[in-house]
Formats: sequence, C-alpha cells, structure tokens
Amino acid sequence: MAKIGLLVLTNPTKFGRLLPEIKQHVNKTLYIQLCPGNRLSPPSTSGDTVVQGFHYSPSVNRIYSQASSFCQNLDVRVLLASLKNPLLTTIHTRKPIEIVIFDQVFNNEEVDNFIKSCLLNATQRCQIVTINASEEPSNESDMQMPCTTEIASPIRNHSIPNKYNKMHENVVLGGTFDRLHAGHKILLSEAVLRCTKQLTVGVTETMMLKSKVLWEMIQPCPDRMSLVEDFLEDIDSSLQYDVVPIYDPFGPTKEDPTFELIVVSAETYKGGLKVNEIRQKNGLSPLEIHAVDLLSAIAEQIDDEEEEDKISSSNQRMRLLGTRLKTPEARPSLNSRPYVIGLTGSIASGKSSVSERLRKLGAGVVNCDLLGHEVYKKGQLCHELLIKEFGTEILDENREINRKALGNIVFNNKERLDKLNSLVWPHILKLAKEEINALYETGHQIIILDAAVLLQAGWDNEVHEIWTCLIPPEESVRRLQERNSLTENEAKLRIASLPSNIEFLEKANVVLCTLWSTRYTQKQVEKAWKGLELYLEEVTGKA
Repeated sequence: MAKIGLLVLTNPTKFGRLLPEIKQHVNKTLYIQLCPGNRLSPPSTSGDTVVQGFHYSPSVNRIYSQASSFCQNLDVRVLLASLKNPLLTTIHTRKPIEIVIFDQVFNNEEVDNFIKSCLLNATQRCQIVTINASEEPSNESDMQMPCTTEIASPIRNHSIPNKYNKMHENVVLGGTFDRLHAGHKILLSEAVLRCTKQLTVGVTETMMLKSKVLWEMIQPCPDRMSLVEDFLEDIDSSLQYDVVPIYDPFGPTKEDPTFELIVVSAETYKGGLKVNEIRQKNGLSPLEIHAVDLLSAIAEQIDDEEEEDKISSSNQRMRLLGTRLKTPEARPSLNSRPYVIGLTGSIASGKSSVSERLRKLGAGVVNCDLLGHEVYKKGQLCHELLIKEFGTEILDENREINRKALGNIVFNNKERLDKLNSLVWPHILKLAKEEINALYETGHQIIILDAAVLLQAGWDNEVHEIWTCLIPPEESVRRLQERNSLTENEAKLRIASLPSNIEFLEKANVVLCTLWSTRYTQKQVEKAWKGLELYLEEVTGKA
C-alpha cells in the first residue's frame, strides 16, 4: 500500500468506478493528472497555448464530489496547470509519487517516456498499475453531471439564471478553510481555472468564527493558511499566490484595485454583491462574480442526522468528536494499570452523563464532585480547616458547610477562591486515589476520574490521558441556571472560575460534546471507548 499516488485519468467519467481499486493501492494522497484525448504526450501545437481552463470545471468538480462521497480519508488533488497549458509536459508534485495508476492500457514505451520525462518527483521504485474499468457508466452517479453554475446577475428564487466564463489575471476569494475538504478544493480550483496571473485567498482569522459550531476546534489561522497555500502550489505552481489573514468580512477586496473576479459559493453570493457596493463607494471597479453551487456539486454522505445537510467544516469537526486527537504524553510516574482517564470540562458540560455511559461500557468511575461534598462533611479534617479560614457564617443550623454561603464568598473574590481550593483539592485527591485503588482491586482496568478542576488542580499529571466535554459557554450558563437555580450572573461567575474551552481543548486527547441528542452523545462515547481499547492493545503489543 502506497501513501502517495498519481492517477493518470483519460476519462473522468470512469473515476467513480476506479475508486474501489484505487483505495487498495493508495491510502493518503492521490494526485490526478487529467489527460484529455486519451494521450500521455502533449499536442504538437505552437503559439499561444493558454486555454480556457474553466471548461474543465465540471470534470474537476465531479472528481472531488465522488472522492468526498466514497473515500473521505483520501486527500485527492486534481492537477490543473496542464489543463490551462496543454504544452506543459512536466508534473511536479510537492510529495514524491510512490505509485502511478493508469485508467487504460498504454504501451511500455509510452509509460516509460511519461515517467522519465513528465514525472519530476517520483520515488526510485515507483510502482506502475493499470486499472481497467468498463466504458459504460455503471450507475447514475457515474454519469457526467453539471457541478457549477456561473452568474452575472442577482440570485432569484435561489437559482442562478445566467452563465459567465472568462479568464482573469487577478482573482480573489475568501473563507474559513478549516481542514480542507472537497468544498474548499472545488472553490480554490474554480479560482485557479479562471486565473492567469495572481490568486489572492483571504483566510478568516479565528476570533471572527465564534458563531460557528465547535469553533474552538477550528485550526489556528496560520495552519489553515499554510494548508491552503500548500494545496494551491500543488495543483498549479505557475500562478502567484497571496494567502492572507482577514479580520473583517471583506478583507482586501474592499480596497485592492487590481482584483477582477471574485469566486464565492452560491450561499455567499450576496456577500459578493456587498463587496461591489463597498468597492463602488471607494471608487473602485466592481468585481465580476463567479458563484459555485456546492450543494449540488457535492453529494456528501452525511454520517448522522445531527450534521448539516451539506459538506462543511462543521461536519468535519463533529466527526472528530470521540476520536483520538493526539497521543497521550508518557507518564512514567504512573503505573500502567489501572489506566486512568481524566474527564474534565466546564461546569454543566455533561461530564456526569458521559461518565455514566462509560461506566456501562465497563469503566470504573470516580466522581470528584461527590468527593468534594464528602470532604466538606462534619468530622472531616477539611471541615475544620474551612471553618477556621472562612468563619462560622458558612455553617448551617446543623454545623454542616452551607455551600451556597461559601460560594457567595469565594466566587466574587479570586484570592479567597484560591485559598478555598488550596484547602479542599488535596483532600479530594487523597480520596480519589483511594477510590481508584479500590476500583482496581475489584477488577476495573480503566478508571474515569471525573473532575472539572482537573487542570487547575494540576491533576493532569495524575492521569494517563485527558478527555474533555466541550459545550458553548452560553449553554453552560443555561444549564447551570436550570440545575442550581442560579441567576445568570452567578452562573457566569462559576464558569469564569474554570479554564476556557480553548484551555480545556489544548490538553485534550479526546473531545466529546453533549450539545445534541443523547443518541449522538452515546455514539461519541462508544467511538471513544473503541478507540481507547485499540490504543491500549497497540501499547500492550509494543510493551
């Protein structure tokens, strides 16, 4: 199995039928070189060889659509430079090609010439494979389908009535570009196919994205910019690229006089019109607008009813829930068994429901919130320490700690809160360790330490890995008000005393979210549990 492959595709309508076998040969990145006319060598023409690249849009978009539907884990990249310049004979990919796949039989001489003269970045032992597929489409999905619609007038009734195609020297587009997916690749390819000189791409800065689902999981802006530039340089290195961060909805489009064309999705067409309004106010020429109808271009298979009914970065992030985002750090000071998972997250983020689901799957569970109640009880050493520090006004009529009265003192005073934590946390941890040992003695190999204060208390060093429950702060506030009968301000103060979602996420090996249905939460937990079992089997096998 090769990591990096090149598919020489002479007939794009065959691509869907080739995918099952391609997946048997390539598992990471698949470059696609379209060879119109069933030939490996370029046409013998002279003069101006630049062609209208946009003629290839339907084929390119169809390839990305089918790849998204049937091999989501494969990074497909359609090479565009030779489509715009048929005399361009060399293929230079940023990653070395390990296998070349042909969709029809060529003679040995043609193949040898292609490998030696055209392929500039191939491994010394590059494998050659030919995959035969029937010429007749096997089903409706293999038929040629229109994937883009061009526009020159406003959208009416959600349709785009007119077509507009033209090559431009300077083209611009913008977007989030989180975890490049087929929709992003189509938009970028549409821009490249219409550009002859410079393409500018605006990448939305993270702080503008807080309204998006699971925005905390969006890749950092510099990382997204790097991935966009890498993709563009890969598919057509003949253009100049300017990938820039944008801090407002319009970026450089509102002030750059060199731009001629803006590429948008059909959903954001009105944004293109707004750009032209602003340019007109600034005394600049309006941009021609090319819109891509991604909803019809991509027939993505939706994994779950909770997901959006389209390809989107939000869906990509939701699919990361319950998966292992990073390998746990080594904890040489901890015994390998029991294997302890720190389950943390903000108040009311659903930790208790997640830990209960994990208990049903076979984990032992230590609830630190319950242990906190235990150390507050009369007769415990911590009880006496708290009275000494905060006075008898924190007691009820039975001389038990009145947690609400204590909370009113500490949640408005960071110094007092820190003092409370310094008194309580060591006692909770002592009891937690005792429970962990007791659960292990009864046969539990995996134990969940359910602790909202895990990071603050420094208990991340007491666990083998960290799972985080992530929900929007406003949802935490709503749940906390409902659960504890608090005012909105009281709820916000309690949440503010904990790390932010970003801080929780930075430490997380696995992220879960209870924002949606209980069934969707269960699906995440089961995925995480299965991934954990596989990881522990792998670790045990290496030990």
